[in-house]
Amino acid sequence: MYDGIKTVMGPVQNKTVPLKSTTGEVITDKGQQMERYVEHYFDLNSRQNVVTTAALDAIECLPVMEEVDTEPTTGGHQQLGLRESPKQQQDPPDLTKHCVTTLLFSLHEVLCQCWKEGAVPQDMRDAKFITLYKHKGDRSDCKNYRGISLVSIVGKVFTRVILVGLQKLA
Repeated sequence: MYDGIKTVMGPVQNKTVPLKSTTGEVITDKGQQMERYVEHYFDLNSRQNVVTTAALDAIECLPVMEEVDTEPTTGGHQQLGLRESPKQQQDPPDLTKHCVTTLLFSLHEVLCQCWKEGAVPQDMRDAKFITLYKHKGDRSDCKNYRGISLVSIVGKVFTRVILVGLQKLA
């Protein structure tokens, strides 16, 4: 069916627009465009926040929540970010969801090891970064794109465990 739709609709048009550098020059080379995105998102995400001691002193100190620091449990695979999938597809996320009972204990051991060591393997931290146009402003300006990151399934599970702990604090 997909091949039939592609035949009827014709080839997909890749709508890319040259980016502008910080000085306003047009960048057409893909490699330089990638470097421009890296520069833009690095500048965006590495800004230093200045917090004064007066602001810190004004914040009420809350009691320490020891349960937030405990290792993740297998009590309910929802805490590990694994849920049953209602649809039957053959892609890896659904495979992971359908193999919850088989993968749960091995994955739990890996996550507990990361928790104890305070370090996460690089492949769990790596993400593919995608930019999406916001549909406003000049398409050649990096500021008019939203960056999203796509992480591995195991990375999502670990992120979910961290989220559950942070939600307890909130």
